[in-house]
Amino acid sequence: MPFEQSDAVLVLWDIDHTLIETRGVGRAAYAAAFEQVTGHRLEQMPHITGRTEPDIYAATAKLHNIDPPSFSIFAEALSAAYLARQDELFHRGRTLPGAEEALSLIAGTPTIRQSVLTGNTRAVARTKLEVFGLDAYLDLEVGAYGDDDGNRPALVPIAQSRATKSYGAAFDHHNTVLIGDSPADVETARKGGARVIAVAAGGTPASALADADVVLDDLTDTDALTKAIRAQ
Repeated sequence: MPFEQSDAVLVLWDIDHTLIETRGVGRAAYAAAFEQVTGHRLEQMPHITGRTEPDIYAATAKLHNIDPPSFSIFAEALSAAYLARQDELFHRGRTLPGAEEALSLIAGTPTIRQSVLTGNTRAVARTKLEVFGLDAYLDLEVGAYGDDDGNRPALVPIAQSRATKSYGAAFDHHNTVLIGDSPADVETARKGGARVIAVAAGGTPASALADADVVLDDLTDTDALTKAIRAQ
């Protein structure tokens, strides 16, 4: 569909607990990759919601009192671990209510382009989305990922720059919308330069997301979602 640059909006989706849930498959993949790369069994993990993979990897290594191999080595092992568990992810994981319908609706809107902003690495993000068929609605080339920068707010201008180069429209705070499920997503948008819609379907109560521009219970009300995206 041709892109109308006037009134252009860039929507950036968080993935985990906003669009999908891995329901334990992610933990299993992480444990396998961690043990493969470090030689240590995964005994504990830090709080991971809203963090990037490089940050999580460093914090996990610290909890185990080890000096780990480089993140790039771990990222490759993690990608392979997810690829090996695609069938398991499909059967155990799930898309969250309304997620695919919302993506489909937005994908058909001429003035909106959508991608992802996630702490996942690019490879893992693609695998997660492909397993559930959600990649078809997203331009993953203009997204921003944990292996782009370990500081999550820095991912917002990375995605904006990529989208500007791809579409020829300027994207800034006024026409960039981050959709996520956690206070960390709200903070990422505020510090990074985007508006933010919080979705309280991933386990975080709506009261903890009150600093977002808009808080939705879930993604099933597509009218409310599109209205929030277009709000200036």
